[in-house]
Amino acid sequence: MKIQSVRAVPVNLPLPHPMEWATGRMTSQAHVLVRIMTDEGVEGIAEAIPRENIYGETQVGMVHVINDLLAPLVAGIDPFHVEKVHEKMAFIKGNLAAKGGIDVALWDIMGKACGLPCHKLLGGYRGSIEPSRILWLTSDEAMLDQARELNGRGYRAFKVKGGVDADADIRRVHALRQVVTRDTKLYIDGNQSYTYFEAKRVHDALRGELDYFEEPMAATNEKDRVRLAHAIDIPIAGDESNFTLYDIAHQIDIDALSVMMIKIPRSGYTYGRKIAALCEAYHRPMMIGSQSESDLGMTAIVHMGCALKTISYPCEFMDYEDPARPSLINEQIRMEDGRVYPPAGPGLGVTLNEDAVEKYTVR
Repeated sequence: MKIQSVRAVPVNLPLPHPMEWATGRMTSQAHVLVRIMTDEGVEGIAEAIPRENIYGETQVGMVHVINDLLAPLVAGIDPFHVEKVHEKMAFIKGNLAAKGGIDVALWDIMGKACGLPCHKLLGGYRGSIEPSRILWLTSDEAMLDQARELNGRGYRAFKVKGGVDADADIRRVHALRQVVTRDTKLYIDGNQSYTYFEAKRVHDALRGELDYFEEPMAATNEKDRVRLAHAIDIPIAGDESNFTLYDIAHQIDIDALSVMMIKIPRSGYTYGRKIAALCEAYHRPMMIGSQSESDLGMTAIVHMGCALKTISYPCEFMDYEDPARPSLINEQIRMEDGRVYPPAGPGLGVTLNEDAVEKYTVR
């Protein structure tokens, strides 16, 4: 089997409501659909996600990089030879999300060719994952109402978007603790926006109420990051400091983080597994963060979360239950009793809704 073609399709899926955080705001998902066809007629699909303010990758740029630069490099390679594919793609520097999309699509092909779902190919550690939901910046009342409603549907972990106003973040977590169940995990994502003293004050004010912290300070402020990690008694999770395998190794070396985060669009599965092996060696648990995936991208998260023992923290999900939310796939993600289950079919286990692809493709 050989890779016959690699095609990137720009799509724009409108969101049913805006999503806002300390450093940005979204009203639609301007993403990239990756389609890889083999000479035996097996197609692999994946979602690649540009974030110009994080990775420096734009939708237009990713389409160009995938179609015009990466596709010729990997054409003719056996899709099972993922190490060789990455060796070829390394000729183009950076472009993590573009390469991550190609990688996941290759694993989709491998699963289909073997008749196995991706989570079994990747490790098969567990049959379902615990999901976490993001509480975006909004009014306190709206955030509390959302947490109550999601708690009632089985969610037991919430990321509270913060970093804009430390006092407001303290107030929100205090209020959330009054309305969620006792076993619910709460963590604040500072999006690198706190100073050391603000982060320390938030932690001290929420002692016993906050379960962990995500990227409270700038990834480049390493002295204060290490200082904070040694001054508080809850784990600090990475994100913007966890882009590459080298990044993870460096954060472990300086002892700045206790929980390592990967995001499937920027790591893919191949490098995601390498990161997991490194984390396991240094006893660092992992979590999968959301890059505002559509249903297709969230499916990729479920498979990876089920595959590896080291990914033991709740994995982040978008509000896929909203009937107004557009989707590129025909299948629905299944959640029962507070657990999310991967599709049972081969590969990612999902099929493209070609009418939806046509509707949301950017011309």
